[in-house]
Amino acid sequence: MKYAIIMLSIIFITDVGTCLDVDQSICNPGSEITYYPNGQLKTCTLKDNFAVNGVNCKQYALIDLYKTEMLKSCVTSDYFNYGDITCNQNSQVSFYENGKLNTCTLFKSVQIDGKTCAQYGSISLFENGKLISCSTTQ
Repeated sequence: MKYAIIMLSIIFITDVGTCLDVDQSICNPGSEITYYPNGQLKTCTLKDNFAVNGVNCKQYALIDLYKTEMLKSCVTSDYFNYGDITCNQNSQVSFYENGKLNTCTLFKSVQIDGKTCAQYGSISLFENGKLISCSTTQ
């Protein structure tokens, strides 16, 4: 019995991080809030830093969500690592609906598809992870 209670506690604690249940309580009071027709939150200005889909989104910046509550875009409050890509803090990051990285500003240079993308430059990826474009070194 004791073992079952411990296991259930571990499962509950682990599962809490995946349950988003994003609503207007994350929004800065008095800021413009938009919703999808079904009443789910679409965009607002955050009242505090807010972590969603592994990204720490910045307080007082706009957050944009898909109907699935997956992150569409926000301004990061911390560096965000996506494979070999490190997106800079305090910069815009965007994602496809399946959670794959779309765009960000790089913190450090990275080589993708044989091209070297410059530190602090922008990068844009196709949904399959292939490079669309990036700022290159001179």
